[in-house]
Order: sequence, then structure tokens, then C-alpha cells
Amino acid sequence: METTEVDVAVIGAGPAGSRLARRTADGGRRVLLLEKRSRVGYPVRCAEAVGPRSEVERYLDLDDSIVCSPIDGVLIVAPNGRTLRSRTPGVGLVVDRERFDLRLAEHAVAAGVELRTGHQAMRLLVEKGRVAGLVVRDLGAGRDYEVRARVTAGADGVEALSPQWAKLKGPFRPEEVFSCAQELVEGIDVGERMIEFHLGREIAPGGYAWVFPKGDRLANVGVGIDPLLAGGQTAASFLEVFLSRRCPDAARMRRIVGGCAVARGLSSLATDGYLVVGEAGHQNNPFSGGGIVNALEGADMAADAILAAGPGAATAKALAGYTRRWKRTVGASNERFWLAARIFYALDDDEADAIIGRVASFPGVFHRGGVRPALMVAAIVIARPALLARLARLCRRRPRR
Repeated sequence: METTEVDVAVIGAGPAGSRLARRTADGGRRVLLLEKRSRVGYPVRCAEAVGPRSEVERYLDLDDSIVCSPIDGVLIVAPNGRTLRSRTPGVGLVVDRERFDLRLAEHAVAAGVELRTGHQAMRLLVEKGRVAGLVVRDLGAGRDYEVRARVTAGADGVEALSPQWAKLKGPFRPEEVFSCAQELVEGIDVGERMIEFHLGREIAPGGYAWVFPKGDRLANVGVGIDPLLAGGQTAASFLEVFLSRRCPDAARMRRIVGGCAVARGLSSLATDGYLVVGEAGHQNNPFSGGGIVNALEGADMAADAILAAGPGAATAKALAGYTRRWKRTVGASNERFWLAARIFYALDDDEADAIIGRVASFPGVFHRGGVRPALMVAAIVIARPALLARLARLCRRRPRR
């Protein structure tokens, strides 16, 4: 079998994969970036909202070809129809995700990364208990070949198999994946440029419906649900109902369906010769599902660990600092968001109606950078002290593997 030898092989050219590839190439490593699709960033499977511009530009300079709309606040619609507004100019952006991903990949290639699109990871090569690379299928030529690498990085998204092959996790449990459907619509009123979250078992059982402005009278309108609470209905069927209520006269332009991980963090992100990053490593926000900036932050931490491990084979011990650093920072925040999600999305509509106002008005929950998860949890429990026992049970659960 034909063999390619590199220092770092990266599976997936999404934000995490491209950023990790670029950073390690900048550090002098020979890097191969593999993308199973024929086009980076296409088709888009994302609601395309990110945090404040200053936060995103730590990783990528933005211009008008990438930024579709600034976001100036959050509007929450409770199950009883009560509307709560938190106006915060500059709290976020809606981007053109295809161009966003493509720009990151272009930067990686400019740094010396070899990008192969239409090449799919088939399995990991494991020798003497360590990952030594992977087997890749060239989907165009229909042939398999080996890639031997000192480090293999799994950035293969919500559909990731590589962390399972590396025995860092098992398959998702049903409650760990939102089922999602979204329509890009034109002719919708989004005059205040606020992102909207609509709650309630009728609208989105176990999740929420969203309206993310994407320009003048243009928006991504979607629904994410917990399939276990949906009574056999699909996300697409809930989306139809929501569209008919929120924007019945809008023109429909592009529908996407898929899943979004809302799982707890992994106990470990690395093993001998392998690490995982981005949504593949449960690094996206388990309350909202959003994860572009988290993926970029995780990629930088993973790249630092690879470079610090030196040019030889990267052992689990050498890469363990990546897990520790993640858990001390973004991972700690994600743990609090996971607790908030497990409590909040289990509420019935009457409980949610009673709590949402308290959460929205609790000092400091919403700020320019988004939501403070610890204060959100505190606000929920103060509003309903009976939930304290549920919170205690969740805190005693072991981290996900």
C-alpha cells in the first residue's frame, strides 16, 4: 500500500482542523490536512453565529466577504409568549461559514500545509499500543493508502469516528445530540439585529428555535430538539410549524438538517500519538451547541502541546498537558454550561415560564462576551430551589468517556 509520511496528520478541514494544521506548520512540522468533502466548508451545516468580533479576530482577520451581520443583542421568547430583551451592541456576528472555513484552510496552505480534499479517514494505524497514523481513502480514485504520522489529530466534527477508534470515547447517547433543521429565509423582519431564542415544548422540545439575522431581511431560522422528547416527530416537522408562525410569508432559500453535539466534556483528549479537537472532542458549548471559537481555542492548545512534545513520537504523557489546559479554561466553563443545560432543558413549560424572567434579569448573566454559565446555574437554582437536588446529582456524575 502506498505510504505518505508526515509529522502531523489532521482529519477534517473545519475551523479546528485548519487552525491546528496552520499552527503546527508554523512550528516547522510537515502537516497533511485531510477533508472528506470535495470542497472545504461546503455544504454548510451551521447556524453561523459567533461571539464578539474581537474574540474571533484573535484567530482570523474578518472582512465584509465573511461577516454577514453584526449582532446587537439577545431576544428570548418564553413558552407563554413573554419576550425578554438583552440589548448588547457588538455581542456577536453572523458569518458566511463557507468563506470562513475556506479562509482558515487557505491560511493553513499558505503556512505549508498539504490539503487533500475528497480524502476520507478509514481507520487508525495502531502499533505497539500507540497511534502511528491512519488509512485514508482517496474518494476520487477509489484507492486506500497509509499516512504515517508522529501525531494524528481528530478534528472530524460531530460525525467523528476517530476518537472512538482511539478509545477516547464511545458513541453519542441519544440525549447528547440535538436533532436540527434550518432554513435560510428571505423577507423576514430582523430590524433590531438581535438573535432570537424561542423556547417551549411545542416549539422545540428539549431545545430551542432560533432566528439569526444574516443581512437585510435575511436570516437563518432553525430548530434544535431532543429527539427523546419529540414524540416521534422530526426536527424538520417542528421547523415547519415555527416557520409558519415566525415568518409565514418569507421565501425559503436553503434547508439543511443534521445533528449538533450537546455532550459533557471528555475525561481525556489525547492518547499515545493521537489527540482530538473541536466538536469531535465535545469542545462546543453544550448549552447552545455553538462552538466555532471554542474549536479555534482548542486547536491552539492542541498545537502548543504537539510542538512542546518535540519532533519525536508524541506520547500520551507528552500530550496530557493539552487536556489539563483545556479543563482549566474553556472546559471548566463548558462543564457549567452542561449543568445548566441538563437542568434547563428538562423543565416543563410552566417551570420555564417561571424561571426565564429570573434568569434574564439576574445581574451579570448576560454580558458583552455572551453568557456567564455559573451565574446562569445560580439564577436557575435560586428561582427554583427544588432543583438543587438535581444539580447535586449531576455534579456527582463522572466525566464522559
